[in-house]
Parts: sequence; C-alpha cells; structure tokens
Amino acid sequence: MKKITGFIISLFLCFSLSACSGTDTKQYTLEFFNALHHTFQADSAHIRADILMDQDDPGEILADLCFDQKEQLELALTTDLKAGGRTQNNFLDFYIKDGRTYLNSLGTKTQSTADKIGLSADSKLTNLDPFLDMSDDELEKLFTRAEKEEDGTYRFDIDEHTLASILDSYGSVTIDHAVLEAKIEDSIVTYMKLDCDIHQKISSTSIDSSVRAVIHVSDYDTLQSVPFPDDLSSYKK
Repeated sequence: MKKITGFIISLFLCFSLSACSGTDTKQYTLEFFNALHHTFQADSAHIRADILMDQDDPGEILADLCFDQKEQLELALTTDLKAGGRTQNNFLDFYIKDGRTYLNSLGTKTQSTADKIGLSADSKLTNLDPFLDMSDDELEKLFTRAEKEEDGTYRFDIDEHTLASILDSYGSVTIDHAVLEAKIEDSIVTYMKLDCDIHQKISSTSIDSSVRAVIHVSDYDTLQSVPFPDDLSSYKK
C-alpha cells in the first residue's frame, strides 16, 4: 500500500523549470513534505484523482476518495476505468466502516475485517504516509531542482534513480523523466500533478509508458459524511 501511495504521490510535476540554488531546493522540498504530512493528518477530506497511462493500450483511472478519521476510520473509494474506448464504472470500489472492509470488484462483493490489511480501530491515514519516516536529507535527495511561484505553486524535478527504487526494489523499472507540480494553501497540499516516463522490463518483455496523475484535495476537515452504498451488509463474508 505504501508503494502504491508513494507511486501516486511521486508522479506529480511539470515542464520548464528554472534553475535555483541548492538552498532553495532544500527549503521548497521541506515545505512541500511538511504540507504533505499535514494533509495526511486531516480529520476528513475529499480527494479526486485522474491517472492516465499512455502505452500500447492507453488507460485512465478516475478515483474518488472520501474519508473521515475523527474517530474510527471511515473511507469510501470508488474507481472508474477507461480503456479501449470503453468506460467501466465502479471498476473497483473499496470501503472501510465500523472496523470492517468492503470490496466491490466488478460486481463481486466481499467483506472482511480491517485488521487483515493491517488496520486497527484507531488507524489513521498518516500511517500510510510513505515519506513520514524519512529524514530531511533523504527527502532532499528526492528532488534535483525546485522552484516556487507567488501563488504557492511548487515545481520539482524528481531524481529518476530515487523514484525508480521507490517503485521497484528489484531494478526492473527505470525512469526517463519525472516532474512534480503541487499547490499548497494554508499548509495543505490541495493539488498535485505528476508526469513521468517509465521503462519496465519483465523477463524478456519491455514496456514503455508515460504516466500522468492529477490529484485534487477539497473539504479538508469539513467533509459532512462519507458516502457508503446501502447494501454493505449484503457483501459476502
């Protein structure tokens, strides 16, 4: 789960970055990650993500996530998949409520307990922050260049070797280009965009793809309720 989270977060950048000093890079890097940690600590929020994978068979994942962790963690994640000119709504839906998990995978509905995926009754999304335990020096090495605009928009060049090792410790993934763009408002990351070109080799098969992920965060600490389907009790145990 941490690798997936790290992958999605790491894919957010843009083009035409101007040079800046190493001091600025470190300062902007720490400002970004401090805001990212703060965002993970939200009592509640609404997150929308659009992940576009451009390869031989392009695909797009549209994800909608609502969570409330003021008391027990409640979470609703729904995803739609676009591929081959078709759209599959509710491709993979996942819910956490009252210490139980619920999964709807293309109409197959099952439920289990949250502890089976490593979550206790008082778990917080902060536990899924893949950068929380990294030192400032380790965080600084993630980016090779940074710039900041007056409106609070940050742009970073990501170190390709570091990102590749985060995505795959076996060395089958190489990154040719990776840029992250983020908007920080009131110490909260409200927008991120990651662009990267990925080369993956599995046995004798090579796959080249470009990935763009865009994330919007809203309703920080103000989400009224988490939307659950009415039939969770019917999901098979």
